[in-house]
Amino acid sequence: MKKMLLVGMLIISGLSYGRDFERRERNELQVVQSVSNEDQGMISRVREQSDKNMDIYSEFHRDLDNMERGYENK
Repeated sequence: MKKMLLVGMLIISGLSYGRDFERRERNELQVVQSVSNEDQGMISRVREQSDKNMDIYSEFHRDLDNMERGYENK
């Protein structure tokens, strides 16, 4: 009788652990996906800022070239 009770407890605890393990696994997957989405958003913001910086950089050098040409013409 005690052996049957012990086996029953082991089976029930094993099933309970398996169910909880699957639930935790799904929750961890959702966390990883949300972090991945945040990373993608951050990457796109960095790219946008980089494009803006490149535009400013090219304008600055274009202005320098124009100023240099203007001084040469005088």
